[in-house]
Amino acid sequence: MSSEYIFHSPKFYELKLGEVKPKNWLLKQLLFQAKGITGKLEEVWEDVGENSGWLGGTGENWERGPYYCDGLIPLAYILEDKELIKKAKKWIEWTLNSQRKDGFFGPKDNHDWWSRMVMLKVLKNYYEVTEDERVLDFLLKYFHYQYEHINDHFFTIWEHSRATENLLVIIWLYEIRETPFLKELAFKFLEKTKDWTEYFLNFPFKKPTKYYLDWKEMAKLTDVYGLEAIYNLEDREKAKRLFELFEGTHVVNVAMGIKYPAVRYLITGEEKQLLAIREGIKNLERYHGMANGMFSGDEHLDGRNPEQGTELCAVVEYMYSLEKIISVFGKVEDADLLEKVAFNALPATLSPDLMTHQYDQQANQVKCSVDKRNWYNNGDDSNIFGLEPNFGCCTANLHQGWPKLVKHMWMGTEDDGLVAVVFGPSEVRSTIKGEKIKIIEETQYPFEDEIRFRIILESAVNFPLYLRIPKWSNRAICEINGEVINSPRNRFLKLQRTWKNNDEVVLNLKTGIKFRKWYRNSLSVERGPLVFALKIKEKWKKIAEKNGFPDFEIHPESCWNYALNVNFSDPEGTFGVQKLNKMPEQPFDSNNAPIILVAKGKKVSNWDCKNNSTGKLPESPIESDNELEEIHLIPYGAARLRISQFPYLKVREENNEESENSNSDC
Repeated sequence: MSSEYIFHSPKFYELKLGEVKPKNWLLKQLLFQAKGITGKLEEVWEDVGENSGWLGGTGENWERGPYYCDGLIPLAYILEDKELIKKAKKWIEWTLNSQRKDGFFGPKDNHDWWSRMVMLKVLKNYYEVTEDERVLDFLLKYFHYQYEHINDHFFTIWEHSRATENLLVIIWLYEIRETPFLKELAFKFLEKTKDWTEYFLNFPFKKPTKYYLDWKEMAKLTDVYGLEAIYNLEDREKAKRLFELFEGTHVVNVAMGIKYPAVRYLITGEEKQLLAIREGIKNLERYHGMANGMFSGDEHLDGRNPEQGTELCAVVEYMYSLEKIISVFGKVEDADLLEKVAFNALPATLSPDLMTHQYDQQANQVKCSVDKRNWYNNGDDSNIFGLEPNFGCCTANLHQGWPKLVKHMWMGTEDDGLVAVVFGPSEVRSTIKGEKIKIIEETQYPFEDEIRFRIILESAVNFPLYLRIPKWSNRAICEINGEVINSPRNRFLKLQRTWKNNDEVVLNLKTGIKFRKWYRNSLSVERGPLVFALKIKEKWKKIAEKNGFPDFEIHPESCWNYALNVNFSDPEGTFGVQKLNKMPEQPFDSNNAPIILVAKGKKVSNWDCKNNSTGKLPESPIESDNELEEIHLIPYGAARLRISQFPYLKVREENNEESENSNSDC
């Protein structure tokens, strides 16, 4: 099952699109998406409609068609949805037929390589599930075009910062067709594009972007002529400075760039690449991190205040980057982080029916409305739920989140094994030693602790099965057919044996409640990969509608300014836990949360809404003369209004030292 890379093999490798299928609540997310925004988008949004430049029309011809296809293709083929596959194929056919004799392709009046980098990923996924040989010939011809022109091609900000997407497909094609010039092309890309390794090793932006880049200065240049105004400045030093500042603080660039060291490692084998990722993730959390696993960016890096926003494009791109990083280096902590982002930040910024989305989400978000907020440079409608709030990039790009997560839940190993990277209800099918293998993963994870793996075989097969033991799990217990196996923390547990049909592995992660410290000593409450947030009663108000797609504001109908009453030496004893007997179709709904933490808290009288956000977060621990009240915390992903970074009370802080459950890094 292993494959040769240019210089260095990854720890794990991707399975083909379609080999992993979702089940139960996870399948529902993809079905909601198919019936909702992904399935309906072409009919209601002209940027990916029949007049798209990527379908030969005169409409939008840059990144939106490719972005949309980057999610449409995996969604369609994972679900085996005939209507979605039909939609997908017309984009593929037009793209394949658009190639010129010299290898270039796409809309004739768009010569930018960036949008084509996205379409390369689309074609790769399409080939994995169809094995359409035209794709390989097409890619080889286009890469030859790039090889001939790369030395003279001027790289825009997007091409310069996001060329990792191009490199991924070059490497993938080289595995299949070991054409020597592809090796040279990979090195040429490394020479021409942004070195994110050095960026993350020497992280330059430890404060919000406003301390480095005055947006008013940028706006004067770009309002009329766009980013090309930077490239054309006569003052070349100023042009270089603005280029680097814009590029290096743009939240989506950063989310994409974090996988650059992993891809560079496949090409060069340099050991420092893993260190760059470790330092990069640590510094993004330290200087811009939020409890939901993401970092701020509205639209540029904006510090640790939980009222700052995080763009949806950054969420799905960070997920994809982590999926690639896990494949290359096989580290448990990266899979832990992927789950945190996927089960918190992703669903929280989508409506429960997956019809609408936000551009920016806030970790502490008490109103979604068309109002002025402290964004760095985003618009007043950025946190409403709608078809196209603020800007259309997220409308086009959100579709990849759930399907690509499913694709990367399971991976292969060099010793002909399978590894469960991300847990959730799923099914994986693969071939090992010529034998067909199916593993059914039955669980309601992350809403429950137990995960059952049932192995379906036609005949006995000896192969290793790897299970991730998360860093947050202190007491994991693994059983094979009822026999207990030792399960150490923070590793991929290897189960090597001759497996027989209907063998069963049960993994119980014994999830406990933990605290972490954040901005102004605020506290997040976590249970496994789930972050919990105050349940605030939501009033959804339709403010507009276009072609059946509504825009919603959400206003609070209950109080939100609570400080938690916690006991650091006994996190479990701080909360009661309530679970639903039956998993709802949509667990990410504030009215049907499958798990609730019952806590005590006091209102903080001087903590009020300011600039349509939560205002200055009180420094913890705090005192309050108000009465203790029972409050409910629900999973972050189910709460469109929420407090997830709480002040906490001083009352029970006396004589209590913070346990290992608090995070000393924050």
